[in-house]
Amino acid sequence: MDFSKFKTSDWLKVGGAAGFFIFGFFHWVTFDVSFGGIGVSGGAGNVFDFFWTGTLPWFLVLATGILTVLLVQGIVKAGNLPWALVMLAATAFAALLLLIRLIFNPVGDVPSSAVGRGIGMYLSVISGLAAFAG
Repeated sequence: MDFSKFKTSDWLKVGGAAGFFIFGFFHWVTFDVSFGGIGVSGGAGNVFDFFWTGTLPWFLVLATGILTVLLVQGIVKAGNLPWALVMLAATAFAALLLLIRLIFNPVGDVPSSAVGRGIGMYLSVISGLAAFAG
């Protein structure tokens, strides 16, 4: 594999996809609940617990990263399809969905102060935005 063919934008797409792949498995939701003086806190969930704002962006960003490697290495020929525009649209849609999840995360019947965003969500959104920047 010849890494000299990769441009900065290619590295951003591939790095964002790799980061999102890894950080998608980290905790996306944290909780801190007290029952009768006994506190329980921890993390739960990952990218697969939120289909529209987790799994779908995960697939889009990963596909963009894989396709970038295949195009740069010449395994897939560009042909007549504007791959740069397709990947831009895919990562833009993924970034939008990730931002929606980040902004409107707390769900359920628990108080909003008890449910928060986990480190996996923050790192996944940063990775998705890096792929979009590429």
